[in-house]
Amino acid sequence: MKRTRKIWALLLCAAMLAGLSACSGKAKEEEKGAGYTVELPDGTSLKFEKVPERIVSMGPNITDILFKLGAGDQVVGRTDYCDYPEALKVPSVGTVYEPDIEAIIELKPDLVIGSAIFSEDAGKRLTELGIPVAVLYDSGNMDGVYEIIRKAGELAGKKEEGNRLAEETKKLADDTIAKYQGEEYADFVRPTVYYALDYGYGDYTAGGDTFIGQLIAAAGGDNIAQDIEGWSIDHERLVEADPKIILVRLGEAEKFCKTPGYEELGAVKNGRVYEIDADHLLDRQGYRNAEALKQLAELFHGESTEN
Repeated sequence: MKRTRKIWALLLCAAMLAGLSACSGKAKEEEKGAGYTVELPDGTSLKFEKVPERIVSMGPNITDILFKLGAGDQVVGRTDYCDYPEALKVPSVGTVYEPDIEAIIELKPDLVIGSAIFSEDAGKRLTELGIPVAVLYDSGNMDGVYEIIRKAGELAGKKEEGNRLAEETKKLADDTIAKYQGEEYADFVRPTVYYALDYGYGDYTAGGDTFIGQLIAAAGGDNIAQDIEGWSIDHERLVEADPKIILVRLGEAEKFCKTPGYEELGAVKNGRVYEIDADHLLDRQGYRNAEALKQLAELFHGESTEN
């Protein structure tokens, strides 16, 4: 009887060890990203047998995120606009609008990740050639920004890092908003704001349904394009609204103020045309949007908005 019990005990231990070994092996495989599926924002999904070792990034924001997550060594191709310092060593495959398909194919990518205005035709051609393509873009809100960071992490086999960066980005944004909700700012009046995305041959801005529009509102600004959908506004409406603060890209303030049609705006006359690093902080959906929110909140709530 004792011998039988001992045998059963040994068999039980062996089974437990085998189970632990299998779980450990499975955990290691999951850490490597083997056999994982990523649900994309557009409702489609991609399944991977292993972590993509060769990624072509077709969006400056995607490139920024991948390098920030520690996946830079997996990036083998980028666009002309991707200027993350370490990414400059990576060969370019053209612009976001007109990617060089042959150049992408020559890089033998395991995955191509596109973002805003990524060519639908290019995506279709690559997919037909058997190259997985993921498009990460959500123009609607900041929640979409956090999701893009998470999905980029998942695609690159950096799920934990992606979740962490998304949470850090959200925390900075939430902390910034909370900072200006105290009694100290009880009498704060939102200044009217206009973001000059482009100008001169037409007026382009961020409507209320865009993530940039949400950034402006969350930072305490009264976006004059709040009830506009998309990215354009009538010049007459801009002149009529006469915003208190105008935001332009770095190096554009003087040019904007001297461009016919804008000289009579109050913000121009009062020296309230402010430059912001729009290329990196505003226009790209990614972790730097939280820093944009912080800078805008400081501007809108600062002494410069008085009078």
